[in-house]
Amino acid sequence: MNKMLSNRFPYIAVNNKNYQKICKIHTTSFSRASFKAGDKIRIQKTLTQKDLDTFSNLTSDHNYLHKNSGNKRPIVHGAFLNGLVAGLIGTHLPGPGTVLVSQTMKFPNKCFVGEKLTISVELVDVRKILKVKFFCIVEEEKKVVFEGEAKLMLAKDC
Repeated sequence: MNKMLSNRFPYIAVNNKNYQKICKIHTTSFSRASFKAGDKIRIQKTLTQKDLDTFSNLTSDHNYLHKNSGNKRPIVHGAFLNGLVAGLIGTHLPGPGTVLVSQTMKFPNKCFVGEKLTISVELVDVRKILKVKFFCIVEEEKKVVFEGEAKLMLAKDC
């Protein structure tokens, strides 16, 4: 992943000084003033069969739907998609120190191995409880494969 998108810093390269500045804001001290409703982050990722096999081994979820079986394309684990979203939330927006309070999610379409995903998180509300909405979209087919909302708060020990 060479690029990320934020509405404050469009197309920030990973090695760009602005990206490091964002990380510093998130890791040194959390302040609601650092964020505003409407802030977004987006990455793109293509999952491989090796990714699914590794996830299957970690979770012991060896459902045949996640394996390459002849003419059927393997389906990506829903929990794997949720983990990709959690990675964005926990490391970038809002970032380290946020704790999941509640989450709603839907899987309106199947996600297959090899499809290019766009994973996005948007900060919807900035109060004591932060609210984000998220999407995983297969851009080529314009299909949403995972969507939902999460409520987050700052860990007291951060």
